[in-house]
Amino acid sequence: MSLGEHQIEPKTLEVILAHSAGTCFGVQGAIDIAEDKRQPILGPLVHNPKIVSDLATQGIPILERYSDLEKIKKEGIQEVIITAHGYPKELKEALIKEGIQFHDATCPVLLKWVYGKIETFEKDGYNVVIVGNPKHAEIIASRTYGKKTHVVYSEEEVDQLPDNLGKVVAICQTTITKEKFEKLVEYMRKKKYPHLKAVDTRCKPVKNQQEAVEKLAQWVDAMIIIGGFDSSNTTNLAKLSKKYLPDSTYHVDSANSVQKDWLKGVKHLGIGAGTSTPKTQIKEVQQKILELFPGKVLFRQESKDGEILDVNFTPEDEF
Repeated sequence: MSLGEHQIEPKTLEVILAHSAGTCFGVQGAIDIAEDKRQPILGPLVHNPKIVSDLATQGIPILERYSDLEKIKKEGIQEVIITAHGYPKELKEALIKEGIQFHDATCPVLLKWVYGKIETFEKDGYNVVIVGNPKHAEIIASRTYGKKTHVVYSEEEVDQLPDNLGKVVAICQTTITKEKFEKLVEYMRKKKYPHLKAVDTRCKPVKNQQEAVEKLAQWVDAMIIIGGFDSSNTTNLAKLSKKYLPDSTYHVDSANSVQKDWLKGVKHLGIGAGTSTPKTQIKEVQQKILELFPGKVLFRQESKDGEILDVNFTPEDEF
């Protein structure tokens, strides 16, 4: 069924889930480690309040991300869990030195893809510029895996980079938008390093979700993006949606935030969700929409090629 052929009855709301939405393998792997080991976690496991709350409810302590080792030792903690966003190399080494065992829930994309590339590029004589938010846990950790790393997140920060770095390569935060990365790469080539090498290190699930939300936002009447407000990937999904729906894109971190007014005059409502958003949270939002909308609600899902799947499900069903 093509988009042009798809007709909706009056007083009917069609809710379309983006073809890629919800927790990725890295987040699910981190949750599995936390629930299996049940040890204190060095910071929020992922940037989603529901997941963090669920773990805390299970009695798993959430410590400060960069906890003082002396405090940990004083409390008799012998094992900890590192969050999905990674942990600075020197702090991992300090844990080992103090005899504190850590269970590493760092996303495999960071461990094998990002950290590995930083180390490989440095061995090949490159200075590494990471395009990403310097205050984000992923970047704080990633930059420690090289001795010649720089971090930029704006043109002003690019202007402050040294002029003569020799060979330079740019990589990026795994959750950044393609547009942001390419814009700063172009600016670096223009202002600093004409021969800059650039490698897109966004992870595949993030790429898929960004493409899915951008495609969906171009034809629906409104979008709800589900996920934590401190989640980089979810926040970027909302930004992408706002390019097309500046006044009807809504970022929520719980079903209770969904408002009835958002549904007025809407025939097609898109839903996107970040890589740290559990499927159960998506279903809760769908259930809330069902409760708030006064007419008939149809739940659909968009396919990767932009078709509306001929499937009608309720929030209680599996996707």
